[in-house]
Amino acid sequence: MQEKPSKIYKNLYFDIDRTLWDTDSNSRLTLSQLIERYIPELASRFDEFLNIFQVENEKLWAKYRDGEVTKEYLRDKRFDNTFVLMGIDAPLVSSKINKDFIKIAPYKTGLFPYTLEILEYLKGKGYRLFLLTNGFTEVQKIKIRESKLELFFEKMITSEDTGYQKPHKKMFEHALKTVNSKKSESIMIGDDISNDIFGAKRFGMDTVFFNPKKIKHDSQPTFEIHGLNELRTFL
Repeated sequence: MQEKPSKIYKNLYFDIDRTLWDTDSNSRLTLSQLIERYIPELASRFDEFLNIFQVENEKLWAKYRDGEVTKEYLRDKRFDNTFVLMGIDAPLVSSKINKDFIKIAPYKTGLFPYTLEILEYLKGKGYRLFLLTNGFTEVQKIKIRESKLELFFEKMITSEDTGYQKPHKKMFEHALKTVNSKKSESIMIGDDISNDIFGAKRFGMDTVFFNPKKIKHDSQPTFEIHGLNELRTFL
């Protein structure tokens, strides 16, 4: 059982990917369909493909956050690198899969359990709800529209809009300033220890670490939950 907060929160900032929108299951479903479409002979190695892709994708996202690569480079290379590591020479197929992945994946609507129920509960309690994401603006707009998330949120703030990425403090400063929020009345809810928890904590903002896989860590968030329904215990 979570302890009741000592502060009165008014503004709740949610991450999107792997916090509300189930990135892993939506990506897996999309990629499975694309492999069946373009390289059906690779279906028996799908789990290997997916594992390598996830690693390469995360590497390139890290470089993108650090300003080392562009959005276009990230998108072009994550599949190229995956196929090279698998010993597959298929640059044209890689390009087709990349384009279709960008088009199809955002339309998947898998959410974590209790997402819509807890957002309805929080909205009904009078909290101001915002989205704070490093994801690409045009992609995130599709996700929240198709998943019926946009109904609950007053505003979505993206790294492309602000020019900064979580965990940079400027991202959090902009998130508060643009909607006239006070730091002492705000809390960040996310799954990423570095971007969401460390970033907000360093900025001086309270945090909720969404940890459905119960990974071990020493980040000391203000609160930790394993399911979104647990937000009811302190909000």
